[in-house]
Amino acid sequence: MEVQSTRLGLLEVDSSDIIRFEQGILGFSDFKEYVWLQAVGFKVEIDLLQSVDDADLTFIVVDPFKYESDYGFELSGNWKHKLEIESEHQVAVRTIVTIKGEERMTTNLKAPIIINTESRQAAQVVLEGVSYDVQHPIGGES
Repeated sequence: MEVQSTRLGLLEVDSSDIIRFEQGILGFSDFKEYVWLQAVGFKVEIDLLQSVDDADLTFIVVDPFKYESDYGFELSGNWKHKLEIESEHQVAVRTIVTIKGEERMTTNLKAPIIINTESRQAAQVVLEGVSYDVQHPIGGES
């Protein structure tokens, strides 16, 4: 299957590699399907979520555990059921990055993206009862 990206050009991807967000990503609820790509050549290790339906919609995401050693949370049974999660080995966690100028990037630890790597179901989950920052500095200057 072909996916067009204004940043990456035409991508050839296997349809089984598509990640589906039943409710979309916060603020982008109309866009449900994304390709999860690893990016190379950056100062920090990043991944990309490229919308299947909008060539202009690409999110930079990171593994939050690499930037906050104390990061952790318990996913509710409701979310585990929705995402068909039976084991923590099925789960990948990413957080969305915001770039603020050339040397400043932050990531949203309050609303991680939870991906079931087997079923390819995903959701952005707003964590309750935690004090994580929505603009946690990563790389460069804070």
